[in-house]
Amino acid sequence: MARPAVEVRDAGTTDVDVLMELYASARFDQAQLRASVDNVRAKLLRSLQNGDVRVLIAHLGSEPAGYALITTTPLLPLGNCAGPSIEHLHVVPHLRRRGVGRALLRKAVHVAESEGAEQIACTVLPGDRDYTRYLARLGFAPVVVRRAAPLAVLRRRLFDGPDSAAHATDVVARRRSLRARLARAGDTLGVPTAS
Repeated sequence: MARPAVEVRDAGTTDVDVLMELYASARFDQAQLRASVDNVRAKLLRSLQNGDVRVLIAHLGSEPAGYALITTTPLLPLGNCAGPSIEHLHVVPHLRRRGVGRALLRKAVHVAESEGAEQIACTVLPGDRDYTRYLARLGFAPVVVRRAAPLAVLRRRLFDGPDSAAHATDVVARRRSLRARLARAGDTLGVPTAS
């Protein structure tokens, strides 16, 4: 019996409920995903209506199998390489390894070419090794690293008293001390240490 073909098309506002089901099945780290599902649904609907995002939806036979949420922005704010950026790419876990991700990326390539872009960027969560490896096999390489900090943490470290400037120095000193202790412990046990 032949496998059903993967079909990819642009999603519209009528697909929001299906997209939200796919979004709910995504393997996002809950600490990274702070917005409520209702809030995400409202933002997605508004973004689709305004044309702020383009969402590709994949079906395997009649079953929704994955999606890619695409924005078009410059890779760097002062750069001139604008092109599609895949902010979310998700394939339903039980439908992986059937060409769904590749079909979504093929469609994204067509989108990029139609916009005259020379590259596509992808957003990857730091702990998602499988996705990082998948993209690396396809030729994606790191370009920039964006880090985020909760304002409360940043404010505490920047503005709270004279110790805030010394905090970074203390962290570095603690790390060096820990490395030295681990190295000594490794020497004592005869374990080779990395230089």
